[in-house]
Amino acid sequence: MIWSTFLANRSKPIWLYLTGFTLTVLLMSCQQTTPPPSSEADMTLPTRTIEHAMGNTQVPLSPERVVVLDYAPLDTALALGIQPVGTIELLDFPIYPDDINTIATVGAGTQPNLEAILQLQPDLILGSRAIFSRWYGRLSQIAPTVLTEDNGRDGEWQENVRLYAEALGKAEQAEQLLADYQQRVAAFQTSLSEPLQQMEVSVITTWTGGVLAYSADSFSGAVLRDIGFARNPAQGEGRRYGIRLSREDLTQIDGDVLFLLHSATLEASVAKADFVDDPLWSQLNAVEQGLVCEVNTAVWAGGRSILAANQILQDVETCLGG
Repeated sequence: MIWSTFLANRSKPIWLYLTGFTLTVLLMSCQQTTPPPSSEADMTLPTRTIEHAMGNTQVPLSPERVVVLDYAPLDTALALGIQPVGTIELLDFPIYPDDINTIATVGAGTQPNLEAILQLQPDLILGSRAIFSRWYGRLSQIAPTVLTEDNGRDGEWQENVRLYAEALGKAEQAEQLLADYQQRVAAFQTSLSEPLQQMEVSVITTWTGGVLAYSADSFSGAVLRDIGFARNPAQGEGRRYGIRLSREDLTQIDGDVLFLLHSATLEASVAKADFVDDPLWSQLNAVEQGLVCEVNTAVWAGGRSILAANQILQDVETCLGG
């Protein structure tokens, strides 16, 4: 295989000399016994040091060929006006432009395809230590790789936005996006009537064995916390991002408003119509009050960055008639 042959016979990070002819030589000659000569121009490209979960990495000042290994860096890059050249396999993401379908796929889930990444000649790779720490050494051989500590699933999404943006050379733009988000939250809070401000919300999704309730410390939970909503005690702070419950644990998933995460691509995902018609779930207060709002699973659980956070705000406004 190209990757294994290359890795066994190299001594310098490929990103230092991977341009034009040298890439062609690398990909076409699996029998090469020494690394191709590095070019002086490549060695002197301007870089800056980025401190991240795996240490310090020198990255180009203005990366142009970015590979993202998770939805969070994809969301961040798109928000900053950068379209990656490679991404993991995408599922249902209605909030992103259609042209993301033209981005090359470099693996699925937690399994990056190293040869596919190599052929894209990236100058920056973004991901998270929580998922890709064991791949870090090999990824770093292809291009400068920056990993956040966590993947945003536990609610620390804004810090991740800042790190990804710093690596992309867009730190100031990211701060403006986050400031705009905070202003939108404040405006939404002001628009809420007092009864709505006192509401207790619940966020759940269904899976084959029962229900997953997202806590106040999840990505969507962090956005709802910014708004100021109370949470069902079972979904409060100090818990993992999600709590697995049996289908009968009604008291732990109820609330004044229930956000039901649904995905058309997952067989075990229950849509709102089926949920409210279910004899058991129909006993929930939120169902009786007609305040069950179906939202997109990929956005509420997967996005974990600024575009998804803004969509959650939009979904909440729509749900509450704003």
